[in-house]
Order: sequence, then structure tokens, then C-alpha cells
Amino acid sequence: MVTSVERYTLRPVRSPREWAAYHAIRRNAIFAALLPAQPYDERDPDEFAPHHFPHVLVHDGDIVGTVRIDLIGEKAAGLRLIGVRGDLQRQGHGRVLLRLAEQTARAFGKTEIVINAHPSSLAFYLANGYREGEWDDAGPPRPTLIRVGKRLP
Repeated sequence: MVTSVERYTLRPVRSPREWAAYHAIRRNAIFAALLPAQPYDERDPDEFAPHHFPHVLVHDGDIVGTVRIDLIGEKAAGLRLIGVRGDLQRQGHGRVLLRLAEQTARAFGKTEIVINAHPSSLAFYLANGYREGEWDDAGPPRPTLIRVGKRLP
């Protein structure tokens, strides 16, 4: 299990290589694995909307995870499509990704995190301090997802 946060960087996607890895992780670890009936569109306008910030998690030089950080209103940030490469899941990368994404949201001045979680990921979020509830977001969650949130210290 990976534990040293110093070996990680969470940064905005900035090169064609990083975009390719970002889309591959999302396509394989999220859409193929959890949403097989939903096609993945790497040109989805939501990816490029104002106040939406695609990020990659880099561990020892390798891109291992993705998250898009959406700024929502005055106090909240939404973490969208959090994914870790399939061959690297259950090794602690997701926990580090979540912590660094929370720090990034805090740097944007946000005090709450909102996630629309797939049911298979709910235990992970609950174990990391998230709770189900009526958290503010841009709209209602899809019927197959569970909204969780967390107030940042």
C-alpha cells in the first residue's frame, strides 16, 4: 500500500500525453468498469467549461489517477469522475488523490466537497470522512448515483 504523499503531485492536465492518460483512465476505470451503457466522450463540453479543472495524479512520474475539480457557488467544489488506473487500484492511490483534491479545492477557497458517488465506491468515501446528504451541487445526481459531501477543516 502506498502511503508517502511526497511522492505524488496533483496538477492540472497540461500536455497531449497527460490528456491521453486522463481520458484512458476515465474511459477504462470508470466508464468501462462502472458505466458500460454510457459512452465516454472526451470532447464533452463539461470538461472545458469555466470553473472546471481537469487534474491528473502523478506518482513517481507516472500518471495514476484523475479528477476534475468543479467550482460550485461560493463554498463548494465538486470532485468529478475520480479514477485510478485499473492495475493500480486498492493500493492507496485513491486516498491520496482524494486528500490532494481536497487541498486543491481549499486553495480555491472552498470549504465543502460534493461527490456524486457510484454505489460501489460509497464505502470508500464514507471511510474518508464523507457523508450522504443534501449537499449543494449544480443539479440533482443521476438516479444511479449517491450524493456525498464533506466540510473541509
